[in-house]
Amino acid sequence: MFPGKMDIEKAPRRGRPPSGGREQILTATLELLRERGVARTTTKDIAARAGVSEGSIFYHFGDRSGVLLAVFQQVHQPLTALREAGLGDLDLAAALDRFIAALETFLGDSLIVFYAAHADIDLREPVHKYLSDNQMGPHKGVELLGGYLAAAQQRGEVRAGIDTRAAAFMILGTCQMRMSQMTLIGNDRGLPTRKQVVENFMAMLAP
Repeated sequence: MFPGKMDIEKAPRRGRPPSGGREQILTATLELLRERGVARTTTKDIAARAGVSEGSIFYHFGDRSGVLLAVFQQVHQPLTALREAGLGDLDLAAALDRFIAALETFLGDSLIVFYAAHADIDLREPVHKYLSDNQMGPHKGVELLGGYLAAAQQRGEVRAGIDTRAAAFMILGTCQMRMSQMTLIGNDRGLPTRKQVVENFMAMLAP
């Protein structure tokens, strides 16, 4: 999570690619992962859903693992945008809302790819290597939100004595719980809404 800027695509092959574009392939792959899981998502099926030739997939991504890795990279865009925009110019409620919205948008798609990676040994190692090489993980979110909360605490906007890193970790955990239930169980019954999450953390953090 919370990526650096590393291009994980394989080097393009020589010559002009067969018909079809990269974005259509990535969109089709993510749709099929949601619908069928990794075991039943083949390059042939991806090509059919995207309306491109199977050769387009091999040109852009090298192989099936390559396109799955590229999907994994793409779903990080909400976190990349969050990191670039930052939280420093927002009040506490707006900062929590922006952070939770970006994180849950990411988790809504990335959990599917994580589950796919752990179910497919050919994908698991490249995903773990990508995360390690880019120093990605929940700690990046804790650093971003925890840093904001620490600065807000110094300004008197967050209650003194609260461990801001622990608070950030709790917020990340809440987001993961919400999105994991919706991904694994398929409904949000019993879950607080995003608005309720923000309001309750505001009540916990405010002076």
